[in-house]
Amino acid sequence: MPERQIQEYLFQRIKEMLPAGASLVEVIAEKLHVSQDSAYRRIRGETLIVLEEAKILCQEYNISLDQLLSLDKKSVVFDNIVLGATTLNFTSYLTGILHELNELDAHQQKSITYITNDLPFFYQFFYQPLFAFRYFFWMKTIVQDPAFSQQKFSLDCLPPATEALGKKVLEVYSRIPSTEIWNTESINGTLSQIAYYLEAGVMVKDDAVKVWEALRKTIEHLQLQAEWGCKFLPGENHQTKKENFRLFHNRVGLGDNTILTTKDESKKLYLNYDALSYMTTTDEAFCNVVHQQLQTIMRRSTLISVVSEKQRNMFFNVHYSKFPVFDSTKVKFVL
Repeated sequence: MPERQIQEYLFQRIKEMLPAGASLVEVIAEKLHVSQDSAYRRIRGETLIVLEEAKILCQEYNISLDQLLSLDKKSVVFDNIVLGATTLNFTSYLTGILHELNELDAHQQKSITYITNDLPFFYQFFYQPLFAFRYFFWMKTIVQDPAFSQQKFSLDCLPPATEALGKKVLEVYSRIPSTEIWNTESINGTLSQIAYYLEAGVMVKDDAVKVWEALRKTIEHLQLQAEWGCKFLPGENHQTKKENFRLFHNRVGLGDNTILTTKDESKKLYLNYDALSYMTTTDEAFCNVVHQQLQTIMRRSTLISVVSEKQRNMFFNVHYSKFPVFDSTKVKFVL
C-alpha cells in the first residue's frame, strides 16, 4: 500500500473511533504535540507522518501497526479479549462491550449482523434470574474464579452493579439495527447447563425453575420482537420503536458465534471462541469475506421476522418444546 494511502487509512480508522462531535484535527494535534495546521497537513497527506508518530497513534487507538503496513497479505491481525480470574474482570469486560456499542451507536449509519449457535449474549440480561445464572456459570465454569469454586448457585450471586451494567449493554444493543441468524439449537447450551448444575447439586430445584422461567420469558419476548420487527425492552411499547430487527432461521448448519458490525463504510468483526473470550479485527479484506459469507447464509435461511408467521411460530415452538416437564418427584428433560 502506498505511504499516503496508509496514512489516509490510519486517520480514517482514528476518525471512526472518535466520539460524535470530536474534532479529528484537534485530537491529532494534541496526541502528536503539533499545531492544528501541522495536524491538517498530516491528515491531508501533505506531510508524511514518521514512524514514531504512527506508533503513538496506533498505541493510543489500539490499531495494529502490522495490519497498517500490510506486511503479509495472507495474515490477519486480531486483538484478543480474554476474561479470566487473573486477567480481565467481568465488570471491565462488560464496560468494554458497552464502550464498543456506544461508539457504534454514535454513527448515523450502523448495523450488527449476529450469527449464533447459542442464546445471543445481550439477551441474557433481560431477566435477573437468567442473568444471575449465566454470571455464576461464567465465573465458576468458564473463568474458574477461585471465589466460586466451592459456591452453590444463588439468585443473589449477581452484584447489583453488574446487573445494572448488563442492562445498559442491552439498552444500547436494542437501539442498533440488527440482523440475527439463529438455529433451533440456540438455547440447548443454556438448558443443558441448568440441568447439569441441578443434577450435580450445585443449585436447588426452586432456583432452577426460576431460571427456566426467565429463559422462557426471554424466548417469548424475542418472539414478539420477531413478530413486530423491532427490538425493545420488557415493559416498553413496541409501537414507539422503529423497525430495526431481522431474524433468520438458519437451516444450513450451526455456524459460529460471530458478530459483524458496520458503521458508515467500515466493518469490524468479533469472533467468540470460548463462551466469553473473543477476538476482533478491522481487516478490510477479511471482514468483507465474512460479510459475503453471512449474506450467503441469509439467502439460504428463512426470514421469520414480520413475515412468515407460520414458520416463525414453528421455529419458536421447537424452542418451547425443549423446556423441562415437572412432576412431583423429578424433572424430565426433553433436549
